[in-house]
Amino acid sequence: TSSRPSPTHVQAPPCADSFQAVAVYRDFNDGPGNHFYTVSTPLLSADAANASDYFLEGLHFAVFPTPISSTTPLIRLWNGDAPDHFYTTDATETNEVAAGGYVLEHLTPMFVYPTQLCGSILFYRLCNPANRDHVYTTSATERDGETGYTFGLIVGYILPLASGPSSASGNVAAGTGDSTPRSASDPASPPRVYLEPRRGLASRTNTKAASPQSPHGAWLLFLLAFSVAAL
Repeated sequence: TSSRPSPTHVQAPPCADSFQAVAVYRDFNDGPGNHFYTVSTPLLSADAANASDYFLEGLHFAVFPTPISSTTPLIRLWNGDAPDHFYTTDATETNEVAAGGYVLEHLTPMFVYPTQLCGSILFYRLCNPANRDHVYTTSATERDGETGYTFGLIVGYILPLASGPSSASGNVAAGTGDSTPRSASDPASPPRVYLEPRRGLASRTNTKAASPQSPHGAWLLFLLAFSVAAL
């Protein structure tokens, strides 16, 4: 009798500890029309130009702040002429957009899954060709119905907010604190909460972020914390 080959057992990649995931804030500058993502509102002051022009759109999904099991970096690039923040997990795409005027930014590290595993969900990229703004969402409703935006591709796979700090999601264009589509002029929309006080806009709701620190200082603090954690 012929012997049968023994079955090959493929071991699933290990899952990162979901309790280490942190929620991501989505912020919007409606002047030029630019969305920005960060894991901490105080970091926005040190991490984005003209932080006072950004207002909070709420928490939308969760990422890992350090490189842990089975994750890959969510690379961030910036084009000051657009202006636009661009996020990708692909090194080839990074080089392509860098050739088109984007520069690599290193602050606020975020890590996601490169494939769908461990309860992760699809992370979509949308683009508004009118102002070159890119939006990133896990919502199929936003992906298919956001006015002026078209679906580009799946950037990676990330954890829903249930895996990290929970909060309501928000609307892309209006800066609302829930998933109900509303225009910025809708009286039902809540007041915009700006990251820093804005000149001439005292009637709007503002929250003062932590005192800005230099971008290099923020990056060094991250490296120090990561080194200590690795000991």
